[in-house]
Amino acid sequence: MDAKVSYRVKRSLSSIPDGEVFNYRRFASQIESEQAIVQALSRLSKKGEIVRLGKGQYYKPRKTRFGTLRPSESEIVNTFTRKGDSQVGYLTGLALYNQLGLTTQVSNTLVIARTSRLPEKEVNGYKIKFVTRPIKFTEQDIPLLQLLDAIRDIRDIPDTTVDQSIVVLVARLISLSSDKLKRLIKLALEYNPATKALTGAILEYYFDTVDVTVLAKSLNPLSKYKIGVASSVLPNASNWNVE
Repeated sequence: MDAKVSYRVKRSLSSIPDGEVFNYRRFASQIESEQAIVQALSRLSKKGEIVRLGKGQYYKPRKTRFGTLRPSESEIVNTFTRKGDSQVGYLTGLALYNQLGLTTQVSNTLVIARTSRLPEKEVNGYKIKFVTRPIKFTEQDIPLLQLLDAIRDIRDIPDTTVDQSIVVLVARLISLSSDKLKRLIKLALEYNPATKALTGAILEYYFDTVDVTVLAKSLNPLSKYKIGVASSVLPNASNWNVE
């Protein structure tokens, strides 16, 4: 039985592209015994025919004259941000800010925001760090949360300035519908005061049809937020105590 399962798993593996991440569910429609699939994958991993990426996650390596190719960044991110059909996290940090065009710096550290924290991991040359986001979100919310993360970290994004980052972020925000901007405001309420203040100031100045009253009311009128934005980029910053 084990030999038959191993044969069927290996045959199915031939249709999986090199570098694509998969788990035992990939074979569940062909083989009834989940345990037999898990054992077959474990044996193939020990033989070096597949590489274990994380718990129950594997990929097919492809050897070149430059070495063994690892999975793409997006494949690794998907491994830790999806649980079955559910989205449980998303990419944030420097890798995200590079994708958004906020910085040219790259990093082998991937930061994953999740509803629950996991310990740091080393995966095929990547360091995976996890941060918690105690926010209920849908897959459609992720691009909005990523923009809010960039606003929150705007002072710490390397190889750029706060003013340059705001220009880039505004260009991203312009593409959002009115409903998406309203959802962004609702999600922003879960962030720290400085993020709410800067988000409110940006939306108020560049999107004057959007009602940001709820953000203003959520802030302490006596608090100041030292962000370092120029009045030429955000003339209304002082209205939000953003300096």
